[in-house]
Amino acid sequence: MRARTTPRRVTTIGAVLAATAALGAPVAAAAGPPAAPAVRVGVGQADITPPTGSPLGGWVRADRLGRGVHTRLMAKAIVLERGGTKVALVSVDLFAAVGGLVKEVADRTADRGFSERNVVVSASHTHAGPSGFANFSTLNTVAPSPATIGNPSSFVEFLDPKPTDRRLYTFLAQRIALALRQADRDLGPARVGWGSATLPDVTKNRSIEAHLADHGQILARGQGRPELDPDGVLHTIDPDVDVLRVDRLVRRSTPCTRQGRRTRCRRTVAVPIGGWLMFANHGTVNPSSYQYYNQDHHGPATRVFEREVRRRGKVPAARAVVGVYGNGNEGDQSAGLDEQGPEHAEEVGRAEAAAMLRAWSAAGRSMTTRPALDLRWTRVCFCGQDSSAGPTSAQPIPGLPFLTGSEEGRGPLFDLTGIPLEDQRSPVEDGFAGHGHKIAVPASSTDSYPNGAPLFTVRVRDRIIASLPGEPTVETGRRVRQRILDAIGGAGVRRVIVAGLTNEFFQYFVTPEEYARQHYEGGSQIYGTNASVLLTDALVALARNLTGRGEAPQPYDFDPRNGVVADGEPYPTGATDGRMLAQPPDGRRGGQTVPFSWQGGPGGYDKPLDTAFLTVERRVAGRWRTVSDDRWIDLRWQVDDAGRHRGEWLVPRGADAGTHRIRITANGYALTTSPFALVR
Repeated sequence: MRARTTPRRVTTIGAVLAATAALGAPVAAAAGPPAAPAVRVGVGQADITPPTGSPLGGWVRADRLGRGVHTRLMAKAIVLERGGTKVALVSVDLFAAVGGLVKEVADRTADRGFSERNVVVSASHTHAGPSGFANFSTLNTVAPSPATIGNPSSFVEFLDPKPTDRRLYTFLAQRIALALRQADRDLGPARVGWGSATLPDVTKNRSIEAHLADHGQILARGQGRPELDPDGVLHTIDPDVDVLRVDRLVRRSTPCTRQGRRTRCRRTVAVPIGGWLMFANHGTVNPSSYQYYNQDHHGPATRVFEREVRRRGKVPAARAVVGVYGNGNEGDQSAGLDEQGPEHAEEVGRAEAAAMLRAWSAAGRSMTTRPALDLRWTRVCFCGQDSSAGPTSAQPIPGLPFLTGSEEGRGPLFDLTGIPLEDQRSPVEDGFAGHGHKIAVPASSTDSYPNGAPLFTVRVRDRIIASLPGEPTVETGRRVRQRILDAIGGAGVRRVIVAGLTNEFFQYFVTPEEYARQHYEGGSQIYGTNASVLLTDALVALARNLTGRGEAPQPYDFDPRNGVVADGEPYPTGATDGRMLAQPPDGRRGGQTVPFSWQGGPGGYDKPLDTAFLTVERRVAGRWRTVSDDRWIDLRWQVDDAGRHRGEWLVPRGADAGTHRIRITANGYALTTSPFALVR
């Protein structure tokens, strides 16, 4: 289904603007009237970090809570508009972008021309955000653990999950809508371009035997090796990094020569404002034991990318620069298999940022003000219909492997038994219709999962973004891309990019061959053997319609909100006063930690949104100058039930020696530590 807004006057520069790779350089204008309106682009962002205390979404265990914050969770948006077509590309630092929440966000911004049919929201899949905001109950599940085994309610809530936390749901809807609204208000003349790079040495395939089944190799768990892939080790992952670069076109006074004299002229220049970033990597580099809300590797990746784009482009401090980084076909790929923890997450994120910057720079060599921009949307029912590969199931059923989780964090049942429940199959085929040899774990309630899967194909210039509402494996993504390209050959599309975890969450999407092996990913494909094929069929039809080659599938009539109303009360703003408990020590140096603590209120309510909570300052020439704050990656804090906060500055290696202090700026109070000396 075509998604368009009401045509409106589009601001242009007055003539066709030639692309230029030079940052901040004048953009030349060609003679003659424009053939079509130029693209307009806007960017926005909002802090979506909730109060502390929520179980960490993604790990599904009652003993893993967000007790503080390391890197702020964010919603970031890029809006593109051209010739009446508008699309929003959004990322959220959550384990899932559930469909009801996306619809709520779109409805709140309907006055800006948005609906669930032109807002594309991809989750980063960090496992260190909150849980409890899903519209369907199973996705709010948390499992009992050895630490909570004495609490009977933890077992009750596992079998019968709590309903949606409406306060959290409302908070997230308001904040994500704010980012989208900001981006739309920011719309202005722009240029865009695509760039690509590769990052081959960061991720590994965690279910290698299931992947090798795609090549006809049937091996027991533990017997596979990446080297057995006949197409090479690199074929076991998706190393591609794709960046849609966006630059704002503005009028500036620049040096020029007129009649032999140096003077200043008003010219149009390109100012970088960020990009839509795509790479496939699970948000599980930080382990479940790291009980801070954080973006995982996405935090360092986006912050380093944004800071470097700002530096290279000499972007004014008042101008927002955003890296919109969701996730791709990361279902069986992770950078957290051999090593985990915040230091490794930073290392991974910096490697991703470097690759994204290479792609961003490449995009700068081929920018345009008049890209092809169009999209199609539909919603597919999992109603037991046939796919091109065979039947699907109308009954959502997770399999036995779901109970012991994935390699990066097996979960509480594995803690007790030491046995991963993977690579086990029922001797009876289709004991549940369409589910093959899966050993079923029946869902706990009638509203346990959605059955309407939203899908997009979005064309921007010579690329198509194809969305999937869950976690596709590397081979699933590869097959989606190839089938679309085969179906639309000759349409001027050079590349298809798979955006996973988009606009709903159905857990995993695997190939039929991978499903048969029943590793964690296959056991978590809930609508049977051919669920991914059904959605691929629909994406192919959408892409054909997008390129003028066939009919689009009619959308299934389904309300993803599942009766959840965004009517939660606002969170309180915390304590109105505070006091220092422990001052930072002298004598620390780069690579070490500076601890401090203070008394405030409980629950994490003291923290402001969008602005700094903790700020490190250094005394230079008699004045205090900002070194860092907690919107970067080197400050973290936790709070207990009595309101005692423990903060830490993770001093960067190479930090300047000298006298420092830390300011605490809460909603209701402000504190400053005693000065302390950092040494070399």
